[in-house]
Amino acid sequence: MEKIYCISGLGADERIFRNLHLPGYEMVNIPWPEFDHFDELGCYAQKVSALIPGEDPVILGVSFGGMLGVEIAKMRPVKKLIIVSSAKTKNEIPQFGKFFRMLITSEAMPGFLYKIPNKYTFELFGAGTDEEKDMLRDIMKDSDGQLMRWAMKAITLWRNETYPNHITHIHGAADKIIPPERIHPTHWIKDGSHIMVYNRAEEISHIIMKELSHADNI
Repeated sequence: MEKIYCISGLGADERIFRNLHLPGYEMVNIPWPEFDHFDELGCYAQKVSALIPGEDPVILGVSFGGMLGVEIAKMRPVKKLIIVSSAKTKNEIPQFGKFFRMLITSEAMPGFLYKIPNKYTFELFGAGTDEEKDMLRDIMKDSDGQLMRWAMKAITLWRNETYPNHITHIHGAADKIIPPERIHPTHWIKDGSHIMVYNRAEEISHIIMKELSHADNI
């Protein structure tokens, strides 16, 4: 059975993928390796790539995981890269105000603050039901606040301008974390939020299976 190597979103884990249905494929979650505070996103992507064995892997990345997938696909051959609710280049990342950008890049905000969900967090991520809120709350509670703080800095300072031509980018038209105004995906999900890989999993599974079928025929 062919493997799909899954890189979750910032501070998240394999639970975000649990509603996907990809028959004939084994989904393998890639854990977060240790980071160095001086790592740039590309440097950290090398550490993540080292955890993906074999040649020409299929990589599925969500949000921050998609950005890492882009960097990995620039370093080594991949059979297919699929990113969801993510960005391919710095131009697709939302622009923060000067004060907020300084707050993030200085890592002045305590890591534990990234682990505290609230009404605003649920709205940003698009968690509307009690199940979705519970899932997001549990993931944030179990996340590494220091990793999240560093990763926010790495994303803000990301300077990437290129990406491989065999990438599939699935994005939600109602994403409030990475707004659609700057995004140029291959597939739009109408009314899709930032956690649509979880709450719109049936549609996304269909797109992924179709894209993988095309990759197998190349």
